[in-house]
Amino acid sequence: MRLVPDLAVPHRPFQRAAGRRHGALFSAVALTAAWLAIPVLLGQYEVFIAAQVMIYAVATLGLDIVYGRAGQLSLAHASFFGLGAYTAALSGPLGIPLWVQPELVVLLAIAGGIIVAVPTLRLSGLRLALVTLLFGELFDWAIDHSLALTGGSQGMTVAPMTIGPFNSQGTVDAYLLASIIALGATLLTRQLARSQLGRRMLAVRDSELASASLGVPIVHTKITAFILSAVFAGAAGWVYAYVVGFVSPTTFNLFASVYFLVAVILGGAGRITGAWLGSAYIVLVPEVFNLVGYPNLFPVLGGGVLIAIALFLPGGLVEGAALIRAQLGLHRR
Repeated sequence: MRLVPDLAVPHRPFQRAAGRRHGALFSAVALTAAWLAIPVLLGQYEVFIAAQVMIYAVATLGLDIVYGRAGQLSLAHASFFGLGAYTAALSGPLGIPLWVQPELVVLLAIAGGIIVAVPTLRLSGLRLALVTLLFGELFDWAIDHSLALTGGSQGMTVAPMTIGPFNSQGTVDAYLLASIIALGATLLTRQLARSQLGRRMLAVRDSELASASLGVPIVHTKITAFILSAVFAGAAGWVYAYVVGFVSPTTFNLFASVYFLVAVILGGAGRITGAWLGSAYIVLVPEVFNLVGYPNLFPVLGGGVLIAIALFLPGGLVEGAALIRAQLGLHRR
């Protein structure tokens, strides 16, 4: 009988913990290196597209909060994105100082989130989606018919954000601005996932009846999810307007909301990495088709890919990546 433990062989839990730490460190170093390499190795156009991916990732993370985590299907998400964008666009003509605009975007997004959430508290599924679609269409109609203020369907140009030498429409500066908001949104989403509120959202998504029986405040959880989703989208839209320099109603219509939903489902609902993968897909793939001269093929491809993901990879691209790692023997032990 062995009386003295073999101290030379660590226990497996410690091995797994060390492996996770090393994996997280490696991922952080690799992502930092890639982030630094993009503006150095790529051209201005590619860096601009990378900035758009990060901006759309912020908005997609917002939709993932209300749909992927709280289970509330919203088709008004592009409206919140547009709310932030038009706040930036109208700030110049209305004389709103730059330092006031972030607070104004947050307040407007909170108000919009409450307006959409309250009438939908007792709804679910298709009825919930239709009501949120109505709010999205009303926003699109209001922007399109406010010709004197917003330029209507013609859109309006947005003056760049300038702070000293910083210019939001400069390639590297735009990339830096998008990186800051994307990092902040990702960290906030990760913290939400670990919080009590995040666990309540998952409980409401899985079963409202069971959650209510356990004392989960259903109304508060749903409204908070809509508000957080709207704030993320509004912040992304605000940065989008200053980076792109132009806004129009077509950028924030129903199809834009559908694309955000596609990004969440395609990447993997409820997963931060999934929101990033889905955002990269909806930004990069249309650009590829535009470059090869077949821009109209993207909707067809998008529909086919979405059907395939729903049938074979319910967990999205994140699940597909995990399966590939497992097949290659790279899964975590």
